[in-house]
Amino acid sequence: MPSGLAPDQRVRIDEKILGSGTGPRFVTLLLLLLTASGAMILEVFKVLADGDAMGCALAAGVDPGDGGFWNANLSIAGQGFAFRSCISTWAPAPPWWQLACWPLLMLITSGVLFNVIPRWRSRRSRVVPLESVDPNGSLSARINELCATAGVTPLPRVVVDPAASSVGAVVFGRTRRPVICLHGGLLAIRRSEPKRFQAVLLHEFAHIANRDITLTYVTVVLWRAFLALVLLPYALCLGYVLHGMVTSGGAPQLDRATAVAIVMVPLLYLSRSDILRSREIYADRAALRWGADPHSWTVTTTPPQSTVGSIVDRFLELWRTHPRWGLRHGALTDPAPLFRTAALPLFLFGTVPVLSVTRTLLQIAPYRTNFTYNLIVLLGIVPCALAAGVLTVALWRAVVYALLTDSRVPSGAWAGGWLGAGMSIGLVLSGWGTGTSWIPERPLVLLIPVMTGAAFGWWVTQSARLWIGASRSRTLRPALALCTAVSSLAMGAWLHWWMQAGVMNLNGGRQSAQDVARSILQWLPSSARTGDLSRVPGIAALFPQLDNIGGTPLCALVITLLWVVPALAWARGSPAADPGRELTRASLAEEPTAPLRKVLRSGLICGVLSCISVVGVQAYVHFGQPVPEARGGFYALRYTMLLLLAVCVPAALAAALASTVDRRYPLVGGLIAGQTAALLGLAAMSVFVSLDGCITPLDVLSDSCAWRPAWWRPLFPFTYLVNNALVLSALASMVTALVAGALRRHRTTDMSDVVRPDPSDRRARTRLRVIGLLCVTVVAATATEGVFRMYQVGLTTNANASQRISVQRWGFPDSSAPESTRLRQVRAWYRLGGDDFIDSALRYDRQLTAALRSALEDEDRWGSMYRELPSICDDWETAAYFELIWFRMPADTRLQTDWRQMVVWADLGSRRCAQARDTRDNKMLLEALRNLRAGARCAASVNARIDKLSRDGGYRGTSLPAATGPAVICDHSGKDPTPANTFRPRLW
Repeated sequence: MPSGLAPDQRVRIDEKILGSGTGPRFVTLLLLLLTASGAMILEVFKVLADGDAMGCALAAGVDPGDGGFWNANLSIAGQGFAFRSCISTWAPAPPWWQLACWPLLMLITSGVLFNVIPRWRSRRSRVVPLESVDPNGSLSARINELCATAGVTPLPRVVVDPAASSVGAVVFGRTRRPVICLHGGLLAIRRSEPKRFQAVLLHEFAHIANRDITLTYVTVVLWRAFLALVLLPYALCLGYVLHGMVTSGGAPQLDRATAVAIVMVPLLYLSRSDILRSREIYADRAALRWGADPHSWTVTTTPPQSTVGSIVDRFLELWRTHPRWGLRHGALTDPAPLFRTAALPLFLFGTVPVLSVTRTLLQIAPYRTNFTYNLIVLLGIVPCALAAGVLTVALWRAVVYALLTDSRVPSGAWAGGWLGAGMSIGLVLSGWGTGTSWIPERPLVLLIPVMTGAAFGWWVTQSARLWIGASRSRTLRPALALCTAVSSLAMGAWLHWWMQAGVMNLNGGRQSAQDVARSILQWLPSSARTGDLSRVPGIAALFPQLDNIGGTPLCALVITLLWVVPALAWARGSPAADPGRELTRASLAEEPTAPLRKVLRSGLICGVLSCISVVGVQAYVHFGQPVPEARGGFYALRYTMLLLLAVCVPAALAAALASTVDRRYPLVGGLIAGQTAALLGLAAMSVFVSLDGCITPLDVLSDSCAWRPAWWRPLFPFTYLVNNALVLSALASMVTALVAGALRRHRTTDMSDVVRPDPSDRRARTRLRVIGLLCVTVVAATATEGVFRMYQVGLTTNANASQRISVQRWGFPDSSAPESTRLRQVRAWYRLGGDDFIDSALRYDRQLTAALRSALEDEDRWGSMYRELPSICDDWETAAYFELIWFRMPADTRLQTDWRQMVVWADLGSRRCAQARDTRDNKMLLEALRNLRAGARCAASVNARIDKLSRDGGYRGTSLPAATGPAVICDHSGKDPTPANTFRPRLW
């Protein structure tokens, strides 16, 4: 960094450089208020509705005492249709307009308070006009002079509060119509301490000039409206629930919704205090620039005498809306507090994406059953952009401050780690991926967002350092906007992967090797025996993770942008010395970076190695090429994994070499080289797969020569390979950067061939254009793939498809609930709807018996029976779907098998009944009637079993009397009942 700058020059820093970040913080506060109010009011409405959501969960087979994630979620996800039907009947959501109008009511109330509070504070019974205490006009003249010094026009309205003895003032109202209220104590010292009087007024004028008034009062009125319209009703509702628990003899329990509310309230308060506290320091520094005496901020305070006292004092300061005097006085000479990346605010902002998305999903879930991929992405756009924007702006400001003051540039990993820690805590609070338990089945999963956040912050800092050094304009805002946009997109893609797949599969995945093998055969079908895929080492642990990465639409685009953005800055290089540049801008130009060609050289060399590896894989797999019908299964899987290794291993080697080129940029250097090598390998793979069949020694999937684009080929997962290759290469770059960072103290970077590029060099401009064109091409290709994939997934992912996939992939959990809970589950299943289905099956049997008796009395017995068949067949066909439209029988094994067998007999009998009706086949009709009668006996067996369990448990029995004897023996033989052991109508 250039030396020779005087100390006083290095510290003269505009505290508003790159913006203060107050706007995103305020929008985040507003987002938290709206999502928290909607979620908390929804809980109030649920209590008022007195629904039975727990009964529906019990009927689905959920064990309330099991705090794990998988059992409860699989029980509900595999029976989503029945669960939604049960909830809509027994725990209906309030009308949508009630839930939508409550945040709107809070905003309207805030608007009313925003207009009423200034009028109330400036009422004549409390304050008096300035003219009443300034008969000669000297005070007004002094205020006008200070107003002109601050550049505030027009002159705000000034009033006096004679009863206030404090030596201060306050400004309220709105930015365009401010009101300054001078306290009586301030007027008392106007002549004895004129400098202090001047400093106080300039501070208040600074609030007006900085447009703090509207922001401050909007923050205040939003908080007060939240307290009155949301927190108060929620507290009353919570007290009502707790009172009911205590009076009924139960123990109060902290459920998830209450815990989220308890945490979100202080979260909102801390966010509000942080916004207000930071604006005070900005106003102090503005007042200092206008001539305020810095000694006016000197206040004698007694510091804490112990470490505990110091910690308590710092903790209490977080809740104050004004910073302590010592901090304010220190910030006058050094604005470091305004550029410091404080841990707690970043931690709080980290909770925003997870909590806001999950709370919003909770609010709209009762009104929308199909959650497409695009809907979840849409919900995450604003919170992810806010969280990423706050971190990006904070780190850019920290880098600028460090470069201007010649201090150590922060790595950004610590700040990003705190943001990731907030996401982990938000995950625990929301229950997403943890079930009803407060700790995930695998607690180490919570470290993944922390590590991801640390890597993200590291990337932001290195990108900022490159762009600051390469900037040739007088503002850094365009580069900051570009970096913020990429950060927001990366945050959104990460959050979606984490919430949709990452946390669920990393948190104690249930998929067995056999399940994974079946899904692979569905994905890569083969007509030949391919061996037991379940015996492939690590298939159950590795393949689901690769499958999730391959199915995330935007990951290829995000990874590409993460290396393209710093690569463009690196290609521009540090500008040559320009005497016309401002001092503060010139001081941002560090020592020049190492040439980009040294980074690209590693990527190109390893990219060639990757191309050679792809050729080797083609030749190796060709030797074991089976017949065309058998080129799926293990053959296609082995081919895919070998190609993935052929691309990723050279990319990791390129990242390891490039991460040592410049010790300041190990991460972005490794990303650029690793992704360059990976893209070259993927390009070679695409060419060889598209021309597969044209080069005989390299044929793998085809035997004839033709152009078949790799991205449209069957049995070749192109998107899967591209996404995984780029993501794994990026992970390898991060690991190698960490290793290089640990070893860099033992090695110095060779800067002998580093020169500042000359802007007039034609060759340099040509290289920059070529690199820019290649980057644009890669971004366009990955963006096209991501948009197309989003279109596909957005159309196919919905609740019904998810239910089918859940059952096929995961099945249903085994019940390990205690006997009392099993009885509650059976009772809930029967009470909330199961009784209607049992009664329907037995009623169908009574109708069948009546039809048979009527036919016996008719001369044309068969004709009479065929006339009754349509309604009989239709009724029993409905019974065949009872296990789909209602919950499967929970808990009791005998009940489960009997109810399942009833559905089997109903399905078989109704199909045979319809076929006999169409063909007039009397023999088939008799078989159908025997099947239906067997189904009725299974239903009677279920009714009798539930009646016995209920009476043994001290409950009332079933609504229908329990049958006894042979009528309740359910046939599980799987064979058609014979005339000897079933009802035999005498129709002949």
